[in-house]
Amino acid sequence: MAPQPLHPVTVLEQCHVSPAPAPGQPRALPLTFFDLVFWGFPPVQRLLFYDNADLLSVSDLTLGELPRFKKSLAAALHHFYPLAGKLTCEMAEGAVPEVVFLHGDSVPLTVAVSGDDFEDLAGDHARDTTRLHPLLPALRKHGGSRSQDVLAVQVTVFPRAGICIGTTLHHAVADGSSYAHFLRTWAAIHRLGPECRKVLEMDVPPLFDRGVVRDDAGLREAFLRDHRALASAGDTRLDGWDLSLRRGVVLATFRFTDKQLRALGGHVESETSARCSPYALACGAAWAGIVHARGGSSGRDVDGAAASRAHFGFVTGCKPRASPPIPANYFGNCLGLCRVEAGERGLTAAAASAAIWRVIEGLAEEGRALRDARGWVRSVREYASARAVTVAGSPKLRLYAAADLGGAWGRPRKVEIASVERTGAVALAESGRDGDGGGIEVGLALPRAEMEAFRTFYLDLFASLC
Repeated sequence: MAPQPLHPVTVLEQCHVSPAPAPGQPRALPLTFFDLVFWGFPPVQRLLFYDNADLLSVSDLTLGELPRFKKSLAAALHHFYPLAGKLTCEMAEGAVPEVVFLHGDSVPLTVAVSGDDFEDLAGDHARDTTRLHPLLPALRKHGGSRSQDVLAVQVTVFPRAGICIGTTLHHAVADGSSYAHFLRTWAAIHRLGPECRKVLEMDVPPLFDRGVVRDDAGLREAFLRDHRALASAGDTRLDGWDLSLRRGVVLATFRFTDKQLRALGGHVESETSARCSPYALACGAAWAGIVHARGGSSGRDVDGAAASRAHFGFVTGCKPRASPPIPANYFGNCLGLCRVEAGERGLTAAAASAAIWRVIEGLAEEGRALRDARGWVRSVREYASARAVTVAGSPKLRLYAAADLGGAWGRPRKVEIASVERTGAVALAESGRDGDGGGIEVGLALPRAEMEAFRTFYLDLFASLC
């Protein structure tokens, strides 16, 4: 009988990695109001592609590198033990959502092999999102869905090409900054081996003390009431962003070089007088491009009327903006939600960038980042129903540098936030592992026809600035 073709992904091993050495006493971390904003969100799923043509076979990884991956992950989890814990899922009256770590808790690790084309999957061009799904681990639920895992990891081998590390993280437990801190620690331990202790002693350990997050306005209890009311009403508006069940959805990356951003910045200033940051320029161009790709309509307005306004949302770091400031090494969520609106018909990159920049400038006002916090839980759902464009990730996280495994692997060739397929977001990162001195990567998931329209918008935009 002729051999059967290799399935796109074949699972080789499923195991569990516990913190080593184990933390002292069992511990529980209650969710703060910052965490509760992201309760009910899809988990954040990232893919890190590392090329290595010398990886000739699966055994090259399982006999050589895989034990080091497990050992370094266990050592990193010693410092970030909540990631090995369980998140309680009950939101009933009197229940307190928290992350509980008990002795023996672990992170599930899947090892698999893929017969797909590594070079193609790690590219910038439009790729069918269904090809990426097998590279992403799921978060298990326990006790009849009363709790679930916080983090899951998968290492997929592509013989003669490289590996892909997929991570799935519950957003109510950690934001991008905390994830980057964990990833940087894991990669450093893996990269440096026995010398890692010396480096870790110099690094700032994560801070888990919830007492540094002040909640004088009672936002935590208010958010709990909102979530209970929304659950009781059967609210499903977050599904308005989810494209994962639609056919023909593709993921692509568009690179905004430093030269392009400077040219766009000059154009925006001449059109609007706004002197925008590179972040505002990349977000503005992406927002306008998506509105254009949808045919000038972003869905329904937040009040249910026919849409005449385009909606955009981004997050801002609240650690330095809190009173008193929250230490930079605090582990958890610490993000404020920012909303932007503009006329959608004929929305240009200049108008979109200027609108975003005006909101960013307003954050300089003391207390502005948290002024509208009381409505965050409900406003997120309003934005989802309006199919607002939002942002995931940030160039400031520097994930390419954080994920440097050293040795034969080095920095990842490509980092993707695959979960933007379910969250209506554009994924931002610094410009690749080599960088160009200030460029920004923008990743997005759209139906194929809309992606082609976005690509045309992107090419026309920068052709007009030459």
